[in-house]
Amino acid sequence: MWGSLKNLQDKFHENIEEMQKLRGLRIWIIHVLDDGPKNGVEIMDSIQEHYEQMHQMHRMGNSKHRSRHLHHTMKHASRPSPGSVYPILKKMVDESLISKGEDGRYELTSRGQEISHKLFGHLRTYARQMDRGAFAVKNALTEIDGYLSYLEDIKKEKLILHEDSIVDLCDRLNNIKKSLYED
Repeated sequence: MWGSLKNLQDKFHENIEEMQKLRGLRIWIIHVLDDGPKNGVEIMDSIQEHYEQMHQMHRMGNSKHRSRHLHHTMKHASRPSPGSVYPILKKMVDESLISKGEDGRYELTSRGQEISHKLFGHLRTYARQMDRGAFAVKNALTEIDGYLSYLEDIKKEKLILHEDSIVDLCDRLNNIKKSLYED
């Protein structure tokens, strides 16, 4: 038992050391290039998209502490500038973490893929299972649930004025529910 805990601790510290070597933007570049080759603009777009998705997921978790931590650790990652991305791309090519193809697109080398798997392997499995459509649906349902909780707390006297809207929303939700079982 102690041996497995020691191995887990060693692996954790090894991952932390690897992340410290790579620093913020390098980690993001490795992360987005794990999805496939991209040029510099596509890398910046993907970093922004991933940041916004992670920020949204943390908001859904409703934890102010996690949101502050996410903002602090990724404050420069929402949309990196060309002046920060391109020099790092050049350094990462020099370090054999990525390669630049003739088409101008960058991709992970085998060394970069190893690092990506080491750092993000378990996250990749989850991300591939939950596509963007599923994420959007889950987010919408979470928002609806929050609003329903709010409406449940409101006094009936205030809600009665909006009975027609409530009935309409109930009908629409029931129609969505019925459509789940139709061919």
